[in-house]
Amino acid sequence: MTPTELELLSTCNGFARGVLRLDSYPWAQAVFHELDRRNIAVALKAANGSGKTTNIAAPAALWHAAIFPGSLTICTAGVFRQVKEQLFPAIRAHAHKFTGWEFNECEVITHHGSRILGFSTDDAGKFEGWHSPNLLIILDEAKSIPDAIFEAVERCQPTRLLLLSSPGGRSGFFFEAFHARRKFFRQHTVTAFDCPHIASSWIAEQVEKYGEAHPLIRSMIHGEFMDGDEDSAVIPGHLLERCLANPPAFADNGDVQAFCDFAAGGDENVLAIRRGNKVEIVAAWRETDTMRATGRFIQLFQEHQLPASCIAGDVGGLGKVMLDRLAEVGYHLQRVNNGGPPANVQAYANKGAEIWYEGRTQIERQQIILPNDRELFAQLTTRRGWPNSKGRLELEDKAAMKARGIRSPDRAEAVLGALATTTSRYFAILI
Repeated sequence: MTPTELELLSTCNGFARGVLRLDSYPWAQAVFHELDRRNIAVALKAANGSGKTTNIAAPAALWHAAIFPGSLTICTAGVFRQVKEQLFPAIRAHAHKFTGWEFNECEVITHHGSRILGFSTDDAGKFEGWHSPNLLIILDEAKSIPDAIFEAVERCQPTRLLLLSSPGGRSGFFFEAFHARRKFFRQHTVTAFDCPHIASSWIAEQVEKYGEAHPLIRSMIHGEFMDGDEDSAVIPGHLLERCLANPPAFADNGDVQAFCDFAAGGDENVLAIRRGNKVEIVAAWRETDTMRATGRFIQLFQEHQLPASCIAGDVGGLGKVMLDRLAEVGYHLQRVNNGGPPANVQAYANKGAEIWYEGRTQIERQQIILPNDRELFAQLTTRRGWPNSKGRLELEDKAAMKARGIRSPDRAEAVLGALATTTSRYFAILI
């Protein structure tokens, strides 16, 4: 092998191609080129499914260990599962290409004393103390790593720092690496369109499902940070006004779904019914006696000829008590836990957030006929939402709403619950 060939293999790009036999995408090659330099910090935000862990993190770790004898590579993530089940399996997939290396669950030791070590911690103190003349630190899914860990990483003074993540909210260290702290990083953005392995049909399906302007599309397709402004409503007023002013034609396909929002204290009991693409609030009243309220619900079910199979109810608060009583008299309703897991665990923090944001999509696309109810309008447009530290959309909780002087959005939750039943996957049915 000529000196020129050896020099080429010593570069991160050359190593990935010549040793690991990877045919890297141009965006991966660009990141590898950055890592050839010492005292470099690189931040990559990428669309979901881009393969940043397999195509960037794992090759970079192996290159660093191979090319710099006695070097140290530290790999971490917001959760240990990402390190154990994603990153290190990608590293071990190349084990057969190295003689004399020891590949363990979350550690690699080379024949010339280099180490690749993977772990995760929320304790910044446990991250300090890593030092080496050649220290590479890789932070995978960096958006979910606490800021204190980033500060500890910086105190280790790595010779190379690599941050990789799908983008989350507009706050935190990873976000700042692209904004207030951008002069300290080399930034790269990867969209789904930059990844030939991501089918264009899948991209089109997601856009059709959520809408081009939906925060999830901006993040998981375009690699953009989601709006984290806490003053922003989940359902902006202009979208609701447009839907009310330009409703679709009524389409009665025979599908009937109802949703009960059960009251606590001075809040409203609400029954909303959706028939086809039209939803109505058929009753909203205050009643502190839960048994009387239960009886009123039964009367409404009978009046509107609703079988239990097409009715759902919120199990939170006093909901469980009322659902249990309804079951005793023969109405076994679908039980929806707004605080429970969503169907789309990558996109939403819980079931309630999924219902609200999926409802927003229907309103934005003007797919439904809504009641022109002032109280409903206010409730739909005043609840806030934002991405959490893991990039999953969550809702402002009701205690925070109350602190702002806003009552429980009972009518909104009944209407959105009735809309959610248009697709059964939105519901977590609790028996």
